[in-house]
Amino acid sequence: MNKLHDDRENQLDIDNFLGALPLPGVVIGFDEIVHFSNNAAQELFGESIESRHYITVMRDPEISDAIETVIQTRETKAVRWITTISNVDIVFDVHIAAIDSQHILATFKDSTQVEKSKQLRRDFVSNVSHELKTPLTSIMGFLETIQTVAKSDAKAQERFLSIMSQEAHRMDRLVNDLMSLNRVENEERSKPSKQIDLVKLIKTTIQSIQPICAKTKNSINFENEVASVFISGDSDQLKQVISNLIENASKYGGREKEIKLILRKPVYQSLLRKEGLVLSVVDQGPGIQEQHIPRLTERFYRVDDHRSREVGGTGLGLSIVKHIVNRHRGRLRIESEVEKGTSVSIFLPTEA
Repeated sequence: MNKLHDDRENQLDIDNFLGALPLPGVVIGFDEIVHFSNNAAQELFGESIESRHYITVMRDPEISDAIETVIQTRETKAVRWITTISNVDIVFDVHIAAIDSQHILATFKDSTQVEKSKQLRRDFVSNVSHELKTPLTSIMGFLETIQTVAKSDAKAQERFLSIMSQEAHRMDRLVNDLMSLNRVENEERSKPSKQIDLVKLIKTTIQSIQPICAKTKNSINFENEVASVFISGDSDQLKQVISNLIENASKYGGREKEIKLILRKPVYQSLLRKEGLVLSVVDQGPGIQEQHIPRLTERFYRVDDHRSREVGGTGLGLSIVKHIVNRHRGRLRIESEVEKGTSVSIFLPTEA
């Protein structure tokens, strides 16, 4: 009777422990049978996992080997398990340890987002290295040519120095954009509180960017439905957003075209779930194919890599725009139709 009472108390203790566990947890006996599981584990493996051999529940060789090792040696083991749920790869860190003389506990921590973040960092470092290596290789090659083959050719030296200057400016733009991206990412959680007149800001930004548009003989037409409107914002960052969008429209929208800036009066915006205004930059360029649009704000993503480098793009502009808009608790929407043009709209709240 005492043993039965002790067994029931032990079962109750394990049930309570598993119930409080925030992770999927499975208790396996040294008889290799699943004795207990919590709701999270049943959602992961199915409700009918108890009283089954663990191999029929966790069909993974590495997990099976780790469980077998813990049963035999009592040593704690940790393995990485990747499974597919609803066509999405999910990464679990599995921790397996003996909890008493008869049972082991296996917990499953979802590390998918952590792994994605690590991969993003790896990709970012790889992309930056590649972006810097290309112009550096070019500069080093021309330097070697100037020092050897073109040592006494003044015209060749002048031509090569011009190319080297272009490549150096390209690296400078990249470094500046990287620093800008780092700043806006660090400030993203800090919502701006200063009141600014957006109409006035747009007009001064248009004036400052006119020389860039003049190079491609593009005109800027500002259509605004309000004489002035005040919002909480960072004037420098919003100017950067507007400049970036106009510059993109001028660079990629073709020559001798009209670029429209359209500012709509504040109304309720479903994207913001509150009152807000919409500023759209519309070009008449070749447009962007639909499959590219969701990825345009990714760092270093380019629709046409050669064309982007040709016009001096770093592949970071729209990523910077996205983070600035996020900091202002706004939304970004990109719409495009091939052979008709592209519209980039930012939705900004006008109330707290």
